[in-house]
Amino acid sequence: MLLFARLITAQDDGATGRTAYRRVLERACSAQRAGIDALLIDDRQAVGPTGVAAFEAGTLAAALAVATEGIGLVTTVSTEQLEPYHVARLLATVDYLSDGWAGWQAATPSDDQETANYVRGPASPPAHQLARAEEFTRVVTGLWDSFQDDAFLRDRESGVYFLPDRLLALDHQGEHFDVAGPLNIARPPQGHPVLVRRLLTVGDAEFAGRVADVAVVPAERWNEVAEMGKTVRAAASHHGRAETDVRLLVEVPADGADELFRTDAVDGFVLVPPPGSAEAAHSALLDRVAALRGGSSRSADGSLRARLGLPRPPGRRRTV
Repeated sequence: MLLFARLITAQDDGATGRTAYRRVLERACSAQRAGIDALLIDDRQAVGPTGVAAFEAGTLAAALAVATEGIGLVTTVSTEQLEPYHVARLLATVDYLSDGWAGWQAATPSDDQETANYVRGPASPPAHQLARAEEFTRVVTGLWDSFQDDAFLRDRESGVYFLPDRLLALDHQGEHFDVAGPLNIARPPQGHPVLVRRLLTVGDAEFAGRVADVAVVPAERWNEVAEMGKTVRAAASHHGRAETDVRLLVEVPADGADELFRTDAVDGFVLVPPPGSAEAAHSALLDRVAALRGGSSRSADGSLRARLGLPRPPGRRRTV
C-alpha cells in the first residue's frame, strides 16, 4: 500500500522564517520516520481565505531535500502561470539534492485570484488550461532529456568531461511554448521526477493516463474512483503504456474512512490531515500511518520511482 500525505505548512502562532521552516522540517522528518512514501507540498499563487502561505513550494522542497532521506517531495507547479524551462531546472535540482526523491503535481489555477497576480482578466477556460498543461509537461520532460544519461564522462585521465554528440536540443515549437533548450543541467537521477495529476474531470483522467505517474482521486469523488481508474487505464493503454505505469491513489481523511483501506481498486491513498491545530492534525496523521504500517519503517534506499514501482524513462537517443 502506497501512502502519500499533504505536508502541513501552517503555523498556528503565526511563526515565520527559520522558526516556521524548522517546524515544517520536523513534520517532514517525522512523516519520513513513520513510513509515508511522499509528501504533497501545496502552493497557491494568491492570498487564500486562510491567509498568506508561508513558503513557495519549490524553494521549500529544495530546503527539505537536503535534510530528509527516502521520502518523496512533490512540489505543486502551476502549469498556467509558470514557465517550463524554469520548472525543469528547479525540479531537476531538487531531484539531485534529494538523491532521486523529487516529484511534481501539475496544477491549474483554482480561481481568478491566482490568475490576477500574473495577468488582468479571468482565468482561461478549462480546455485551454488542460491543453497548456499537456504541452507544458511535454516541454519539461523533453528538457530533462536534453542530455543522454552517459553524456558526462568526467574522465580525468583522458581529459574528456562531456561528449557533445550526446546532447539533444529540444527545439520545441507549439501552441503555447517556443523553447529551444537544452537544459543546463544533466539528466535527473530519476530521468523524470514523478508526475502527479489530481483528477477533477474526465479530461484530467485522460491526461493522467497519457503522461502522469500518479493519479489522485479527490475525496469528494470517491464514488467515481472505479470509473476514473478505468479512464486512466484506457488512456494509458491507448498511448502504449502499461496499466501499472500509473498508480491510482485516493484522498481520504487521516482519521476516518476505514472501509476504504480494504479495497483493491487503488494502489494507495493520500492522507488528508483532519481539521484542527497544525500540530494536532500532524499527530493524528502520524497515528493513522502507524496503524496502517503496523509500526514498520520504510527503507530510504532507491528513489521515489523505485518506491512506487514505476519504470525509469529511458530518455532520447540521437537518430541519424
